[in-house]
Amino acid sequence: MNNLNFIKRTFVFVLLLAFISCAHIRTTNEEKMLTLASALTKLSAAVESTVRYKNPPPGLSDEELLALATQHDPTLLQQFADYTVRIYQENRHSIVLICTKDGDRALLEDTNCTPEVDRHHWEETPPKPCEFTLSVPAVCRDQ
Repeated sequence: MNNLNFIKRTFVFVLLLAFISCAHIRTTNEEKMLTLASALTKLSAAVESTVRYKNPPPGLSDEELLALATQHDPTLLQQFADYTVRIYQENRHSIVLICTKDGDRALLEDTNCTPEVDRHHWEETPPKPCEFTLSVPAVCRDQ
């Protein structure tokens, strides 16, 4: 009987330890993504300003457009060194999509037409591919 109590207590302890570990990982990842989302609002504002008011030449690559948009403050890109950054342009508006470094999964997506980041793909199950899901006319209705 004493052995059975020991096994039960050990089992409960292991479950509790696993739960705490998972919660810590989730909190760390959530904190990282929220920090990245904050940086994205600044980056997407710079991209939107460039696309809307600076008339960038057509055919620029995402990297070239990012360099042009952050020319005044290259530190805007520092948070995104370990990620793939994609840009979509439509009707002088832009959408910025942040994906994993390998370009496999979408993490965040923002139009800069709203004060907060529009999509937190990292929270979605199953993981979303690194593809644009937002529509400029749908999100930027009043713009």
